[in-house]
Amino acid sequence: MKTFLVISVGETCAPIVTSIQTHWPDFVCFMTSEDSEGRPGSYVKVDAPGDVCEIRREQKCPHCKHIITRRETKPSIVAQTGLEPERYTIVRMPPDHLSECYTLCRRTLEELRSRDPEARLVVDYTGGTKTMSAALALAALEHSECELSLVTGMRTDLQRVVDGTELAGIVDTLSVRVQRQLTLADELFNSYNYAAAQAMLEDAVKRTALTMSLKNEITRRVPLCRGFEAWDRFDYASAYQRLRPYAGRLGKHWTQLLALVDKGSGSEYAGVYDLIRNAERCADRTRYDDAVARLYRAVELLAQRRLETRYLLKTSNIDLQQLPEKLRPQYEQRKDPEEGKIRLGLQDAYQLLTALNDPLGDIYCEIRQPLREALKLRNSSKLAHGDTPVEREGYQQFKSIVLELIERARKPLTLGPMPPQFPKLQEILQ
Repeated sequence: MKTFLVISVGETCAPIVTSIQTHWPDFVCFMTSEDSEGRPGSYVKVDAPGDVCEIRREQKCPHCKHIITRRETKPSIVAQTGLEPERYTIVRMPPDHLSECYTLCRRTLEELRSRDPEARLVVDYTGGTKTMSAALALAALEHSECELSLVTGMRTDLQRVVDGTELAGIVDTLSVRVQRQLTLADELFNSYNYAAAQAMLEDAVKRTALTMSLKNEITRRVPLCRGFEAWDRFDYASAYQRLRPYAGRLGKHWTQLLALVDKGSGSEYAGVYDLIRNAERCADRTRYDDAVARLYRAVELLAQRRLETRYLLKTSNIDLQQLPEKLRPQYEQRKDPEEGKIRLGLQDAYQLLTALNDPLGDIYCEIRQPLREALKLRNSSKLAHGDTPVEREGYQQFKSIVLELIERARKPLTLGPMPPQFPKLQEILQ
């Protein structure tokens, strides 16, 4: 297997030479600084002629405790390591511009990876300015296959390692990468992208051996991702099983879930509220067609639940015996000749409520016109009968009509308060 080394170069050559002699790569990419304010960049240390590398020798004075520094010079890094021209390349970077340095480092790593996907890729960020080192380390952490290397040694101050004491070694990046994945997973969770958050967490477990602390952090999150992902796609039974260990932390959300699985109070209209909150999450991800489809279903479900709970009537098959006698002939004519069933759509359900003198039917009549306009928006969408995508403005228009319907129906139907939107992860784990 080939080894590619990407290494940042600063004023001191010794750590760079140590790293090359330790990893002995097949190819080296030197990340150097360009000329700045009339001073030559660190690229001259790589292969310029003459003695361009300075070595500092430090020793204690035999007569006192002071440190005596002696300066020597040596040839370039390439000359010291015997690298042939075809085994290295030089990239010049602005030494104090983080964005440009990061872009160049990222591009370099991608080019090397495309050159040989199977090669070992070592990134050494010992040399260079703080900006150069930070940019190179950040770029390397994005690539899970990169190994980070750092040259350490004895110090007499905070400026540099004493020449001659350098030792190159691989840095443990596991914790950093996993913590970064945890942060990204938390962001995905908080934006309601539960499946992606779950996949990221499970990938961290599968690809790396974790410390107990990190494993516990992931173990706490995965069931929450699975539970809310199931809830978000209306699989209430699975959500109940997966979120039950967190019941004490979920508060009103757990109360809502209990109602959705018919284990708590207010279950008659819990599904209506859940559809509205689901629509909001869709809209938050700019999926307005999905959001409007859910709002439409919420309006339809509200009428269906009222007919079922108050009159024992199901819109999938109206029982004529449950209707007042004066309405039976009218609905008898609607019976399907093949199935023998009487089915009612959304507007038919509200018209039946109106005929039954139900308050929800009266409310429907009061807002019938704006509701019908909103329903046209849904009917012309891709998820219904048309080809016109729903935009944000159309969704907001539809939502305002639905919320007005709910608010007017709240008292006569004793609907109860709207449950809160799904929680942020920190609200559960704190």
